[in-house]
Amino acid sequence: MTLTETPSVVLAHLSDVHLPPPASLPSWRHFTNKRALSVASWKRHRVHHHLPALSDAVRDDMHAARPDLILNTGDLTNFGLREEFSNAASWLGTMAAPCLVVPGNHDAMVREPWHDTAAKWADWTEKTAEGAFPYQREEGDLAIIGVNSAIPTPPFMACGRVGAAQRARLAEILDTTRDKCRVVMIHHPPRAGLVPWRKSLLDLKAVAAIIAQHGAALVLHGHSHDATLSTIPGTSIPLIGVPSASLQSSRPWRHSGWNRIAIARQSAGWEIDLTTRQFTQAEGWRCSRHRNWLIRDGQG
Repeated sequence: MTLTETPSVVLAHLSDVHLPPPASLPSWRHFTNKRALSVASWKRHRVHHHLPALSDAVRDDMHAARPDLILNTGDLTNFGLREEFSNAASWLGTMAAPCLVVPGNHDAMVREPWHDTAAKWADWTEKTAEGAFPYQREEGDLAIIGVNSAIPTPPFMACGRVGAAQRARLAEILDTTRDKCRVVMIHHPPRAGLVPWRKSLLDLKAVAAIIAQHGAALVLHGHSHDATLSTIPGTSIPLIGVPSASLQSSRPWRHSGWNRIAIARQSAGWEIDLTTRQFTQAEGWRCSRHRNWLIRDGQG
């Protein structure tokens, strides 16, 4: 998968699948504090809006597009249960192309042993240990960098944090991959205003400053459930959001969907072609946006 040898590399970006929890949930002793509130919310509201049929439709549509790489920016689970991580690993195993994942806030709802939870996704996180993010994967002229912003938070909060150690490693990776097309994956968007404060990235200014200083071609995020397109503050680096893959919503920009991103090497830099596809059971598929731009060498 080398950009200089093919017209383009196609990435499929999805997020916030929120796969159904086990049919028989564990005993209520597992659901104290925040989990109990989340279970109540699931039973009252979310189970009626996050539909397996929609995430299956997104997966099938992605597969039909024959992407070279699938990038998942977190929240495969609802409560961060051990059983949910196993179920999500099975679902990831159905992907028709190599897949990379970063955790989301629902995947870190409460503190649990790493080996019982996200370690089950080792095949899709470059076998990265709990304290060793970001990971990187290089495919020809492409460098994918997976940042972990997921942390346990108090009830009614869904904030994230990258932390100083991970930010330092991110800067190093961005520097050592300057000759490649660098794509950063993170669950929480590193820009204010895309989600409410209680769901924000607590160190977003510091993370955005690292990316602005060391450069990237684009940054992909989840969490907002919105098909947004903005930039890293102070730069022209695209910051791309994606709808939840399983959400049935009355608001068109939040309909379930995924991003198709084609990247091609040009003489002056990297050509990025973005198409967002969204699906409703009533109307089927539609292309909700299409953007194309050039990231010049030295710009990102």
